[in-house]
Amino acid sequence: MPVLLVGDKTPVEACRPTEQAPNIPSQPSRRERLFHALNKPSVFLPLLTFVSLLIHGYHPYVDDAAIYVAGIEKVIHPSLFPTHAEYVLPHLRHSLFSFALGWLIRSLHVRLSYALFVTYLASLWLMLFACWRLTCLLFTRPTERWGAMLLMTSALTLPVVGSAIFFIDPYLTARSFSTPATILAIAYILEHRVLRSILCLAAAFVLHPLMAAYAIGYVLALVLLRRRSWGWLAALVVPVLALGVIASHAGNLLGSSPEYRAAAVSRSYFFLGHWAWFEVFGIFPPLAAAFIYWARRDFQLKSRYSLVSAANLYVGGVALVFAVFFARTDGSFILARLQPLRAFQLIYILFFLLLGSTLGEYVLRRRWWAWVVCFTAIAGLMFTVQICTYPSLAHIEWPGIASKNPWERAFLWIRENTPRDALFALDPYYQQQPQEDTIGFRAMAQRSVLADWSKDGGVAAIYPAVAQKWWNQVTTVRNFSAWNDHQRIQALAPYRVSWIVLPRNAVTHFDCPYSNSAVRVCRLPSSGQKRTPSSAPRPSE
Repeated sequence: MPVLLVGDKTPVEACRPTEQAPNIPSQPSRRERLFHALNKPSVFLPLLTFVSLLIHGYHPYVDDAAIYVAGIEKVIHPSLFPTHAEYVLPHLRHSLFSFALGWLIRSLHVRLSYALFVTYLASLWLMLFACWRLTCLLFTRPTERWGAMLLMTSALTLPVVGSAIFFIDPYLTARSFSTPATILAIAYILEHRVLRSILCLAAAFVLHPLMAAYAIGYVLALVLLRRRSWGWLAALVVPVLALGVIASHAGNLLGSSPEYRAAAVSRSYFFLGHWAWFEVFGIFPPLAAAFIYWARRDFQLKSRYSLVSAANLYVGGVALVFAVFFARTDGSFILARLQPLRAFQLIYILFFLLLGSTLGEYVLRRRWWAWVVCFTAIAGLMFTVQICTYPSLAHIEWPGIASKNPWERAFLWIRENTPRDALFALDPYYQQQPQEDTIGFRAMAQRSVLADWSKDGGVAAIYPAVAQKWWNQVTTVRNFSAWNDHQRIQALAPYRVSWIVLPRNAVTHFDCPYSNSAVRVCRLPSSGQKRTPSSAPRPSE
């Protein structure tokens, strides 16, 4: 596969349309004018951004988005979450993403839902722009570049093996911007623009320090490989492994609480031994492809893609060794929290760019119908996966459009009809209920709530100081939907819970001012207040 040599054309020069030959008429045809228009980044990047939105959808309050959005809301309205804010504040302390976006929204006085949607579109555009710059450096032919870009557009929400992250999430997180920043850093270092690469890495670090750390290691490997500093590359592995041994033994000596161990072990993506077989198998295709290209095509590292292939092997190999020996359930959890196999996010993105370029150059070539069939099939598959992942939510949750999901409607009712300092309790496994689709209560309802097993458990697994409180709350309210009202009052009284959210079929005589087909929102009686029996809650829809 032809690639640009190190030091050759810049991306702007490489992707600039070639001049017309003298025998071509001065007046281009309509088809030629359309082709030249679509070949401009200012045209096709917004178009690909819109196509990626249609394929992958948008869900602003699900999964990890709920953690970051709650932080944004806390910055906009500091009075939010007066109780149990420890599940929100760590992400504000260790990442500027929620703080910066919240400050911007508060300063501009714009609605949160619209700001989140526009910011998400901006992240999609930036991701595709970063990939385009990199493809212009790695590939020379239009079929290669377009194959890489169309495959990346179609596969943006592909999961990265068992690491519990995607190329880009179908919602807004700090990774939405740290990932394209790291890709731009790689592109700039391949162009010898060191200062720009450092600035991109710095931006990624303040947004997501963990993912930026892996990006810094990747860029450093590229620099050493380009200089053929084999001794330095080997020497770098020694302190990394030594750090792993020291941290592992230190963690074993210090020990960890049973509550923290429960939080850590519950995160299967921390430990390679907990991955499914197909997730473990997924580690090897990008490494094998990188080795084949590097060994057969350019062992002397004279081209840019050979550098990238060698960096994939080096970084992927170190991460895999680190995960096998130090991220284990029978040892210290200090290094498991670093989730070393998340370094494969960059490796997989670069692998798919190569895969797309190969597909375009050697399979599809210049047969337009083959391009349409191939990428329509891939996009259709990814669209179907997203529909099946969030079956009870609209594929694109447009801002300003009322949701039909009963859990979202209940959470929005809570936001508009309960005191801001109210404290709620839900079953810690509420996100596994039918139609819930991992919607985050705290972010959508904007109210304090006792800990849940899923996302708050992830916070506890990363920040051990939260683990004890998380475990106490989760075990206190576990399966409380099946209790009677007296048991609920006794269990929740020490936490001063004032409202609860129950499934529709739960039995209760509490005053429930809101209910729908899936859920009911009930007010706990205040101290000394007698309960008023009622056979059913008053329906509000």
